Amino acid sequence: MIAKIFALILLGMYLVFALVVVRQVKMMTDTLQLGFESLAKTLSWLHLGFAILVFLTALVIL
Repeated sequence: MIAKIFALILLGMYLVFALVVVRQVKMMTDTLQLGFESLAKTLSWLHLGFAILVFLTALVIL
């Protein structure tokens, strides 16, 4: 039971990290014009979506 709670807390922290990545990519693409802004934004949003999916899956399974 404690391990399940600990796993959910860690996954919640990872979800926050994914949100920070999306925010940082947005700030970076607003500041720099490098030519691959859309790719970076897409990858950051996919990362966030995957983190949400993993968290919800763990919530249901655990």
